[in-house]
Amino acid sequence: MPVDVERVVSTIECVPTEAEGLAPFHSELEPVVRPRTGGPFRLFPAAVGGLCIGVVAAWLVWQTWTATPASSAPLNEAAAPGIVDIQSVPEGSSVAIDGSVRGATPLRLSLSAGAHSVTITNGSTSRTFPVIVTAGGVTSQYVELATPPSQLGGQLEIESVPPGAQVEIDGVARGRTPLVFTDMAPGQYQISVLAGDTAVERAVTVASGTTAALVVAAAAAGNVTAAAGWLTVQAPFEMDIVQDGRVLGNTKMDRLMLPTGSHRIELTNAALEFSVPRTVQILAGKTSEIVIGLPSGRLSVNAVPWADVSLDGASLGTTPLGDITAPLGMHELIFRHPQFGERRQLVTVKAQTVTRIGIDLRK
Repeated sequence: MPVDVERVVSTIECVPTEAEGLAPFHSELEPVVRPRTGGPFRLFPAAVGGLCIGVVAAWLVWQTWTATPASSAPLNEAAAPGIVDIQSVPEGSSVAIDGSVRGATPLRLSLSAGAHSVTITNGSTSRTFPVIVTAGGVTSQYVELATPPSQLGGQLEIESVPPGAQVEIDGVARGRTPLVFTDMAPGQYQISVLAGDTAVERAVTVASGTTAALVVAAAAAGNVTAAAGWLTVQAPFEMDIVQDGRVLGNTKMDRLMLPTGSHRIELTNAALEFSVPRTVQILAGKTSEIVIGLPSGRLSVNAVPWADVSLDGASLGTTPLGDITAPLGMHELIFRHPQFGERRQLVTVKAQTVTRIGIDLRK
């Protein structure tokens, strides 16, 4: 009967028990059983590995389903608050959030994340709008509120020397001097100061937010008092006559009555940034005069690509032109270029600020 050599060799293999070169009595062969490289034993390692992976995966799924979270609070409760920055024009407007007043603009505060209702109020004007606050973020809101037109009036003060003269404003009796009228509507008023048979009439202009003052020397029983005199001002443009912060009149008046004595007067024109102080001595029954020369300012002119420039008909030269001295007030500049023609422009020269004019003749 033939012997299956392959089966025998694959099942039983003889190996030496000691390394080669040992004593002869250790030369016996010891049988060792090893799995075959072929056959059903070939799938055993793969099967064992797959079984282990399946067991681990099942354990992880079970742990996930049965684990209890560290915090069961809803996400919206754990969300961080955000910052709201509210600006408005005008500033100082009242801010209410969700019906509760929280301050005035500009306002920056912390709010819980989510939607909120904001109401901004200034006087009779109010705006309501929603604001969405993001957790940990900054939400900015800018609001322009319509403001009612200003009704700020001026103040009118009327005095006489001696006091007690009857005063009429635009033909209506208003009492006896001294008188102070607050919140007068801006405009020009005709003032009559009556003392005995003598009446002194003056036109007084009241401006918003300022005080206009009128001081007159009244006559008693036909006799002119010797306690006042007159002031006239010669100026190149209209100026206010101010004493101790009060507007006594302006240079359009023929003359201004003042009590006798020394007066510190300031002549101003805010639009031209010009102010000059003067001290005047008022004599009884006399007229004193103040003369203001024509002051100058600085002008800078340029044009693209270039131009020949004249000021009120007098040539200044070719642009660019800097640090030109010119009288205060309104002037006409004329720009001329051979290709782009002529251009005219009005400018105002001021006492403090350099007037800078630049034009592009190509446009």
